Amino acid sequence: MIGRVLAIAGAGIREACRSRLALLAIPGLVIAVPVLAAVLSHDADTHAWLARSITSEGLQTLLPLAAIIGAGFLLKPGMKKGWTVLPSRRSEYFMGAALSGCIVLAVGAALFAAGGAIAARSDLTLTRQSENVSKQRIHDGQRQVAPGKTDAATWANPRYGEELVLAIPEGIDGKLKGTVEYQIVWTGEAAPRDRSPVAVLIQSGATRTPLNMNVQSRYRISFEGDYLPGSSLVLQPTDPVLIVGTSPARVRFDIERVAPFGSLLRLLALAVCAATLCMAVVLFVRSLSTAPTAVLAGLLLLATLTLLPSLAPASRMAQDRRAAFEPNAKESRFVADLEARATSLPQLVPESYFDEFLAARVVPAEAMQASLMRLAAALVLLPLGALLFRLRQMPK
Repeated sequence: MIGRVLAIAGAGIREACRSRLALLAIPGLVIAVPVLAAVLSHDADTHAWLARSITSEGLQTLLPLAAIIGAGFLLKPGMKKGWTVLPSRRSEYFMGAALSGCIVLAVGAALFAAGGAIAARSDLTLTRQSENVSKQRIHDGQRQVAPGKTDAATWANPRYGEELVLAIPEGIDGKLKGTVEYQIVWTGEAAPRDRSPVAVLIQSGATRTPLNMNVQSRYRISFEGDYLPGSSLVLQPTDPVLIVGTSPARVRFDIERVAPFGSLLRLLALAVCAATLCMAVVLFVRSLSTAPTAVLAGLLLLATLTLLPSLAPASRMAQDRRAAFEPNAKESRFVADLEARATSLPQLVPESYFDEFLAARVVPAEAMQASLMRLAAALVLLPLGALLFRLRQMPK
């Protein structure tokens, strides 16, 4: 049985390679990212960002769509393939076609990622996040320190002289460099006055030294300065009408610069496994339905696991703010259940890993674990689809 499945898969791969479209697709996939990045960029920084952006969008969005559409028309059951009419051979035909489709998909994604590696000219930054964040203030001449949350934002109110103190991770020598992403809450007492409502300082004992800051966006700043062993990072609100909050995950410290190839390999594995899961779902539905129905089922899966989980960060942010400023407010049970369910849904292709790559940071090794989970789900669905395909009534 395994030999016949491999023979069917080999025949499908040879058929794909003999296609006239393959002669254009193979070089086109390799040169797509370098050509687009070179045509659309006007300097080295723009070229590097475009190379990462095009590679990311291709693997994150276009690859699952290609897998869904291709898988919908991968199976062609009927009397023309006479041997597939036999129930004992249908599962072999199903698994052989699925294997050939997965291989063609993986090779195409690898060629596209290879073009992204060719276009990538700059290294990525290996970063570490702060281990904890605490809140401090001076009251009656004494320093008061309150530990913050590790999985949610800790808020500092300038009205009471509160500041956020973050621990600096190990592995930093000489220069301290990184980024801070924060949230703000407007008290409404007056109009905000500063472009950046925070100041970043390094504190060693009773000595404080301001760090050089660069405003990158409304809620993001970068900092740089000399590092003193045993010191900590202080985030000080400067606008009296804006309450500032952040969490350990939103503060990143630069450690070193590394080549982008390892990160690209992790993203490739994640995208291919996610696309394989889409293909398995489409083939599972296709085993007892038509191709358009199977494609619609795949698109529904893609939309569900892409749009709904993206609401989770906003929902958690809203919950944190309600808990901080309206502790006695009553919330609709139905709305709370919807927010909890949206939060619990896993993303088909987790955006956090691609966001790290777009920000020129190293993709964490946890991406491989996420890839294996999606691959395992696909490997469960494919045999079930093969069993259902044996029950199908073939058209005459």
